[in-house]
Amino acid sequence: MWHRRESSRKHFSSSLGESGQAVVLLTVAFFALLAFIGIVTDAGSLYVSYTQLKRAVDAAAVAAANNIKNPSLTYSQRKTRITEAAREMIALHNVANIASLEAYTCDDADKPAAFANVCPNIAAGEPPRKLAWVQATQQAPVYFLSLFGVQSVSLTTSAIGEAATVDVVVVLDTSESMGEATAGYGPDFDPSACNAANSCEPLKTAKDAAKALVDSLFEGYDRVAVVGFDFDATMYINLSTDFNAVKSAIDSVPLHDDLDSSIVLSYGNPAAGDVNPLDVDGDGRLGDYDAVDDGGTGLVQDSFLSTCTGCGIRVAGNILKAYGRPDAVWVIVFLADGATNVSDVPPEVDVSFPNGFCGGTFNARMWNNPWCTDANPTTRHCGPYHASASECPPGSIWVGDSSPAYDVEDYAFDMADRVALLASTNPDEPIFGNDIAIYSIGLGKAAAGEHFLRYLANIGDDGTRLNDPCAGVAPKSHCGNYYYAPNASYLAQIFENIAERIYTRISQ
Repeated sequence: MWHRRESSRKHFSSSLGESGQAVVLLTVAFFALLAFIGIVTDAGSLYVSYTQLKRAVDAAAVAAANNIKNPSLTYSQRKTRITEAAREMIALHNVANIASLEAYTCDDADKPAAFANVCPNIAAGEPPRKLAWVQATQQAPVYFLSLFGVQSVSLTTSAIGEAATVDVVVVLDTSESMGEATAGYGPDFDPSACNAANSCEPLKTAKDAAKALVDSLFEGYDRVAVVGFDFDATMYINLSTDFNAVKSAIDSVPLHDDLDSSIVLSYGNPAAGDVNPLDVDGDGRLGDYDAVDDGGTGLVQDSFLSTCTGCGIRVAGNILKAYGRPDAVWVIVFLADGATNVSDVPPEVDVSFPNGFCGGTFNARMWNNPWCTDANPTTRHCGPYHASASECPPGSIWVGDSSPAYDVEDYAFDMADRVALLASTNPDEPIFGNDIAIYSIGLGKAAAGEHFLRYLANIGDDGTRLNDPCAGVAPKSHCGNYYYAPNASYLAQIFENIAERIYTRISQ
């Protein structure tokens, strides 16, 4: 019996011990679970905080980069603006408790090594880039760890933002009518004196407005080329970051000297189609200056036409296609004061079109007034630049390789498409364009050429012919990317507005 009592006592004590151990294990497991939940909660909170911080810093880097663009600021002003832009963007993302914020550009001598490795080596010939590095540290709150005296954890992240550089081609009409506000201007005006003094008006005012546009860009980063067009198109400077050279090139653009009417009439009446408007003396030299009179006819120039808008847009587009930086924003600013009256000639066009697309004959269309066009700018013909009628732009008339049906205005429209058209409602129409923002300006009597300038601005907006902002808008009115300047006094404001819109395009 004693043994049974002793055995029962031992069994009871053993049961109490096992129960106590179970309670201890359960308590430990409970606190371990609480700790795990607390740590997971803090980890989740930190992950959310880091994700939000990273998103904010990414946006801050882009905002900082977009503030590099103002060339009028000093280094310290730009540095302050970049930092504040980053700070504002982080605040907009509702990220608080920022312990430190740093912002750098490639111009900073003390930039972080990781950022320095990304910056271009200018000395080695690498092109400059508008890069900004932003690094932020946030004191992210924790909850479970606060029980042990840890109130926050430092989270640090960085990002690099880049603002697009700009490649701009400024295209100026240099036909003789761009000197009509010059003292002494008349039908047989000689521009040699005003060219020497750089005082031909309104061309001089257009040049000044163009130079102001150049000054609004960021030298060393953005690039500008200059093209002038009259009988043909000339590149006066290729895309360059040297703005002094660019502005000198703008100043050097001369006013074209059209053939004097008295000389033309000595060969025949152009209004009646007695002469080839591109080769009045018939020496085979289309519109060229022949300073030594190799033809022996007494003429050093033999065309009285001098507005090849198709030439101007073709050369501008070719500059960007050949030399534009793939990561830059491509822009063309195109100014004209009249309607197209001549196209490119061989070798720029096929030799089967010896007079370009002014393919008339004596005393017949298009060698009488209006020369080289069908007098209806809204009619578009399709032919030499499309293989068949199925490829034609919507609404155009298929004429094949026939000129005079296909005229110099049709050529200008086709060149515009080849430069900037990105999509067509005709799936069979060939597309050769690039993403180029085009701003066109019609000056003075340019209403005669306004239909083309508005078309150019429309496809230079979004790369399509759709959603034309000028549809239904009265002539001689601003609409979309098209500007109308009644006279030269409007040009400074127009070019300033274009500069602002270029940077809006970059920021988007």
